[in-house]
Amino acid sequence: MFNNAHIDKEYKKATTSAIIGAILLVLALVLMAISCVRTVQNNKNAEHLNNYIVSYDDDRVNRIAYLDTTGFYQIATYGDDLGYYIAYDDDFYYIISIKEKDWDYFADQFDDKEEIRIWGYTREIPEELKEYAIESLNEDYTDANVKMSDFEDIFGDLMLESGRTSSVKGLGGWWNLNSTFVMGAFLAALFGVIVLPLGLSSRKSFNVLSEDSFGGNAIMDEINDPETVVYDKDSLYLTKNYLVNTKGTVNAVRYEDIFWMYVTSHRTNGIHDYDYLNVVTKDGRNISCFNSPAFGKKKREATQSSHTELMDALLERNPEIRVGYTKEHVEAYQELMKDLKNKKSSNDIDL
Repeated sequence: MFNNAHIDKEYKKATTSAIIGAILLVLALVLMAISCVRTVQNNKNAEHLNNYIVSYDDDRVNRIAYLDTTGFYQIATYGDDLGYYIAYDDDFYYIISIKEKDWDYFADQFDDKEEIRIWGYTREIPEELKEYAIESLNEDYTDANVKMSDFEDIFGDLMLESGRTSSVKGLGGWWNLNSTFVMGAFLAALFGVIVLPLGLSSRKSFNVLSEDSFGGNAIMDEINDPETVVYDKDSLYLTKNYLVNTKGTVNAVRYEDIFWMYVTSHRTNGIHDYDYLNVVTKDGRNISCFNSPAFGKKKREATQSSHTELMDALLERNPEIRVGYTKEHVEAYQELMKDLKNKKSSNDIDL
C-alpha cells in the first residue's frame, strides 16, 4: 500500500493485529456456542443424585446431577459464604452444599412448592462433614444412636454441590457450562477485545500518511526524500518539515508545532527498564520516541546518546522547543492544556 518498505511492513503488522483480534473474538463466540450446546446436552443426560450414588460407576464424581428435595437444614458452614445441609425427600437423606447468597433463593421456593429441584455437581463427601451429619442426626433423633459406620447407608457416598438457577432453571444455570470452553472463550474474548481495537487504531493512524488524508501525500513524499533522516529500528523519520513516528500509532507533527520535549523513565514493578524521549505537541499530544533499554552502563550511555542526538536535531529545526523536565516547562504545559480546554469549551458552545 505504501511505497516505503519499512512503513508498509509496520502497516501490515497493524493489519495483522486487527485480524488476529477479530479471529479471537470469533473464536470466543464459537467456544461459548460449543459450551452452551454441551451444557444443554449434559443437562439432558443429567440424573438424580441418588442414581449416581447407587451406580458405583468410575466416573460418577463431578457429574451434573439434580435433587428433588422436600426440605433441608444446615449442619455446618465453611467460611462466610458456604453452608452444608442435610436435604431429604420422601425416601432418603442427602448432603448438599449451598452458597449463603443463594440460600434465600432456594428457601423462598418452599413458599409455594412442596418440592424443589436443585442442580449441581456430584462431589465426594469430606470425612469431617460426615461427622457433622452424624452428630446432627443424633441430636434430632436422640434414640437413633447413628454411628459413622451407618453413614453411607443413610446418605450414600456422594454429595451435591449446588448452584443457583434463577434465570435458566431448565438448563441448570451458567455454572453448568463446560469450564474448559468457558475459560477458553473468556481468554479469547479478553485478548480479542484488547488486540482488535489496538490493531484497528494503529491501522487507521496510517491514514495520516495516505493520499486521501489532509497533507498525507506530502508527508509520504517527504519520508521518501533521500535527505530524510531515518531511524529504521525506532520507526522514526526526520523529514524536511515533519517528525514522523510510525511505531504503534502513527504520529506526524510539524517541527513548528512541537511545544516541549524531555527524557523520562519507565518502571515495571519498581524496576527502571527503559527510557524514552517524550515529545509534546501544541495540540496536547504526547509522542514517545526512542524507547531504549536502561539496563547496563553501555546501554544507558547509548540511550542517552540517542536522545541527545534526536533533541539536537529537533532543536536545529525549531530552536523554540522547550527542553527538559523543569518546573517552568511544566507550568507552561499546564497553561497550554488550560488554553486548549477553554478553546474546546468555546467551540462546543458555538456548536
